[in-house]
Amino acid sequence: MELAKTTGEEKESLALKLFAAENDLSMLRVRLMQLEEQRSQQAGTIDTQHEDIVRLQSEKEALELVREQLNAEKYVLQQQLDKRNETIRQQKENISAIQETVTAARDQLNRMQQEIASTRSELKNLQSAHQAVQEQLALMKSRYAAQTGELLEARVAERRSDRQLLELRSDYEELQVKYDKLIRPARSPAGRYLVEVRYTKSGDRIRIEYKTQDSATYASITQQQLEQALDRLKQEKRNGLYIKVIFPEDSGLTFNEAWSFTAELHGKYDYYFQEGGPELVPVLPPGSGDN
Repeated sequence: MELAKTTGEEKESLALKLFAAENDLSMLRVRLMQLEEQRSQQAGTIDTQHEDIVRLQSEKEALELVREQLNAEKYVLQQQLDKRNETIRQQKENISAIQETVTAARDQLNRMQQEIASTRSELKNLQSAHQAVQEQLALMKSRYAAQTGELLEARVAERRSDRQLLELRSDYEELQVKYDKLIRPARSPAGRYLVEVRYTKSGDRIRIEYKTQDSATYASITQQQLEQALDRLKQEKRNGLYIKVIFPEDSGLTFNEAWSFTAELHGKYDYYFQEGGPELVPVLPPGSGDN
């Protein structure tokens, strides 16, 4: 009777221990689920913890193995109560291993939390540094805008000075041309090839007579023939032509007509006007008519 009572107590004790082991196993499963959820939440933001996550996965697999061992041990306990001492020893060893695993998991979780805090601190520092850089950039942009304005003003002043300088140069060159015209030698046939052109007018018809220094008499010629002859002589006589326009006293020409003929011939063919000489107004004194 005493032996049966003892055996019953041992069975009850073993059942309680088995229940406690199952309860611990359930708690471990919940803890494993929590760890898995935490690992999933943290995996997206902490890329640098990949190695740790791999290690946790390995620990999870080890825990799964432990769970399988506990199931096996549960089955053994249910089938072989007579091996209680061995089973109790194995249960103790398994519980100790589980506690060590949980402790290691907690330590790992603490390290991960510390690394997350460190990462957040570094992120905050980076944000502060970024804000400082943005402020410096804004200051540099402001300085650049001010310098750009000053540069534009300087360029405008430079262009204004360039325009004034060009105007002064233009005035100087104009004065230089006028001065050169004033001091240049007077128009002279010396050294030039002499060409005499005489104009007269009868009614509405203009008569042109032409003679060179190599001719003894005047020859009648049309305006087109005159220009062709003068073009040829201008090319041949490198020292230039001296065009003498003659209007006889009874030429029948008006002043404007005489001036037009003279200006056209001088402007096209006379050496003096080809070299930039001043215009000469033809004068028709009584009894003369030479230009």
